[in-house]
Amino acid sequence: MIPYSSMAVEELIRACAESSDSAAWEEFIARFHHDISLSIIRTTRRWGFSPQEVVDDLVQDTYLKLCADKCRLLYEFAITHREAINGYVKTVAINVAHDYFKSQKSHKRGGRLVVQADEELEPKARPDSLGGQDAMEREILLHQINDCLQSCTEGPSQVRDRTVFWLHYRQGLTAKEIAAMPTTGLTVKGVESMILRLKRCITEQMLHSGQSC
Repeated sequence: MIPYSSMAVEELIRACAESSDSAAWEEFIARFHHDISLSIIRTTRRWGFSPQEVVDDLVQDTYLKLCADKCRLLYEFAITHREAINGYVKTVAINVAHDYFKSQKSHKRGGRLVVQADEELEPKARPDSLGGQDAMEREILLHQINDCLQSCTEGPSQVRDRTVFWLHYRQGLTAKEIAAMPTTGLTVKGVESMILRLKRCITEQMLHSGQSC
């Protein structure tokens, strides 16, 4: 068996999801704990409140969010965007911290902010079941979109552009959240413009080719 320390990130995530081996989880924590903790600390400081017990709780909440549903979202992202996985983890940690403080703030205002934050930051649950017809059709469509996406992107920014597109459409991240990732190098407007451009390009290609690129 390959040592966990030598595994590619998607293999390590799958190992964590499929087993209860403490060594796998120790390696997972070793790889991501620094990024998670630093993202939490920086975000809590922006809110002007960072006692250690709050930071510790938010770090644990981040791990729970990443590992939900046997790490499904994290694993899906790692398979297609291995190079951006650290940025994704940081974004989840930042969102967890923002959610916490917005929730605390909303309690003083009657609770309106919590619903809004959930709608904006949480990826929407998929109603289709694994292996069902809807799921199969969705996967076929995603493959078609991915083929078109490759034709719509080129040059040194191709990997980044494809990553931004899938962060938005598969992981449910907003333009603001994507722009906050250190590997993106774009403003919120830049992310919005890119997503719109790629969406138009993909739509045109699929229409002209009968939904097959």
